[in-house]
Amino acid sequence: MKRFQQWIHKIRPGENARPLTRTWGAGSGSRRFQWPAARQWGGLFQIFSRTERRFFWGLVLIFVISLSTLGVRLYQRSTVLIPEAGGEYVEGVVGNPTYINPVLAQSNDADLDISRLVFSGLFTHDAAGETVPDMATGYELSEDQKVYTIHLREGITWHDGQPLTSNDVLSTIGFIQDSTIKSPLAGNLRGVTASAPDDLTVVLTLTEPFAPFLSSLTFGILPAHIWNEIPLQSFHLAETNLKPIGTGAYKFHELKKDRRGNIKSYTLVRNEGFYDRAAYIKKITFKFYPDLESLVEAGRKKQVEGLGYVPKESKESLAKNKQIINRLLRLPQYTAVFLNQKNTLLSKPEVKQALAHSINKQGVIDEVLNGEGEAIDGPILPGYVGYNPEIRKYEFDPVRAMEILDEAGWTMAEGEELRTKDGQELQFTLTTIDQPDFVASANMLKDFWQKIGVGVVIQIIDPNRIQRYVIKPRDFEALLVGEIVGTDPDPYPFWHSSQGRDPGLNLSVFVNKDVDQLLEEARKITDLEQRRIKYLHFQNIIADELPALFLYNPTYTYGLPEKIQGFEQERITVPSDRFVNITNWYINTKRVRE
Repeated sequence: MKRFQQWIHKIRPGENARPLTRTWGAGSGSRRFQWPAARQWGGLFQIFSRTERRFFWGLVLIFVISLSTLGVRLYQRSTVLIPEAGGEYVEGVVGNPTYINPVLAQSNDADLDISRLVFSGLFTHDAAGETVPDMATGYELSEDQKVYTIHLREGITWHDGQPLTSNDVLSTIGFIQDSTIKSPLAGNLRGVTASAPDDLTVVLTLTEPFAPFLSSLTFGILPAHIWNEIPLQSFHLAETNLKPIGTGAYKFHELKKDRRGNIKSYTLVRNEGFYDRAAYIKKITFKFYPDLESLVEAGRKKQVEGLGYVPKESKESLAKNKQIINRLLRLPQYTAVFLNQKNTLLSKPEVKQALAHSINKQGVIDEVLNGEGEAIDGPILPGYVGYNPEIRKYEFDPVRAMEILDEAGWTMAEGEELRTKDGQELQFTLTTIDQPDFVASANMLKDFWQKIGVGVVIQIIDPNRIQRYVIKPRDFEALLVGEIVGTDPDPYPFWHSSQGRDPGLNLSVFVNKDVDQLLEEARKITDLEQRRIKYLHFQNIIADELPALFLYNPTYTYGLPEKIQGFEQERITVPSDRFVNITNWYINTKRVRE
């Protein structure tokens, strides 16, 4: 108080001050003093020591920070953060675009990636892999389950402003079915007839019921007003294959080529008039690389923000780029050893059971896939109709494997490495693709089987040759490959006896009348519970007969930058499915009041 009075009376004593009465202490006496005038306040710091002045300003700073923090918290509590349009994204992929055309794109991942963003289909797959309407609003199925009446959304326009009609759907189906064009999708629509009673209705008629049919209608639709003007013999040469017009969430902006004519980058911009909701991200650019090594190097040097695929063996080196987050996606694919049932040795039950018991599946997953996969025991994957977790399993038990072979008369003399029976050696050739995962898996299998006295010769085939020279003629004893089963687990193409020859996918050349009947009936039933029951019986037969040794369900690693929010995909059928919910992705945000 004394120093306060000194300030009042000694600092500018001639200044006028406002009189103020205060009572000090408990007594009745009172002292009068003057309240400082505005100019007198400026002299306050003259009576403060240096330490006191620092303390004072510290208190002021704390007060300001506290007030600001309180204001920010009140603002955050009264508002919510929502996506805002804007931002750009650059992704690196392997390959080069050739046909940004859904009728032709199926054999090129780069084409499929861009086509997924530029074009829309009647149906699509949601984040969980379920088939849901896209440009269709719904459908009706006839009582005989052969006629699908599909209704189109109103108001959909092409990127050039023209309206979408049922004629566009009919034209696209016609292109797919035309033998001149040789579309990879032709098999999906074989025998299907299409008609259009009006501009917003399409009627598709099948020759027989086929429950998974809707899942085959996710291909993009082409604009009839453009493609009907192009002669069929020029279909593959049209400039529109690289500068497409679609109805998708993104539209063509520009492409850049090098001096050799190779496309180095391809840029899309968001479609402001998209029929559902315009995407948030303003621009997406793809950069193309000749191989995975170049792609990963671009990721390490931050020449791209994301990678369309991250090889498992490259994750550690790519980890230097902290901005990329690896997203693991489940694939409708399994890796298995298909045992050719025309081979006398590999059709023997005791041999198949012993081979199955001697495989350490989790060891393969940990060693080859860095733990990113799931051990499987049958041809229907977890999460799909008919999956049976209680299917018969052949647990890793090398001792039991050797007992089975001993009991069947396959013996191994002292000092020998191979078992024999009636003069025949227990040995076969394991063929696989020249890709890191498959080669590493094959070598591990060889080690497992050699430990129980089974000889294995590994044959590695170039990926470009395996279809023509191995799979098509079924020229193998045991084949280690992966099979993509699609979004609907229709096992018919993979296990029906009629599919034992090319182009069928029954790689084990497996024949079983009961399996044939179950698969024929199941694909005609739309009731999921009835299909499930038939698939349970089918799996039990496969587990008993063992025409294949099922190993694992791998995952797909997508390198997406941390700045991208809204990615919700859980599983994909093909790599381009990572863009299924592209309109929900966002980079920029803003706050709005609740």
